[in-house]
Amino acid sequence: SKISLKYDIGLHVDACLGGFVLPFAKQLGYDIPSFDFSNDGVTSMSVDTHKYAYASKGTSVVLYRDEELRQAQYFPYANWTGGLYSTPTVAGSRPGALLACAWAALVSIGEDGYQKRVESILQASQKISDGIANMKDVYVLGKQ
Repeated sequence: SKISLKYDIGLHVDACLGGFVLPFAKQLGYDIPSFDFSNDGVTSMSVDTHKYAYASKGTSVVLYRDEELRQAQYFPYANWTGGLYSTPTVAGSRPGALLACAWAALVSIGEDGYQKRVESILQASQKISDGIANMKDVYVLGKQ
């Protein structure tokens, strides 16, 4: 984040895997390094709702620090046979069913549900890590 500020360049955070784990882990009191818009240099983030948000495969979110950055995402094409075509996605227009399913997952699980799921995930991860620590000549990368 500091480097992006120093050189006045954007910084995208790919939170596609941990984007629905880390914020809730932080809420639960886990020591999570700052990775999001709380860092001044972060300009955009991506989160896959089809992973730990438990939505259907094929849904993701791109978040921007401000609207000006978001405007650069749109692709207009004036020579399309149907007239002016503009889309915010690489894939073009998409059916709304996946988005509706993602919304339903978010609303039905809710903040408390995500906190419970994250607690379960982190406890399982710790059990696995502890088991590996008891193995000869095997260790978890990133652990001191």
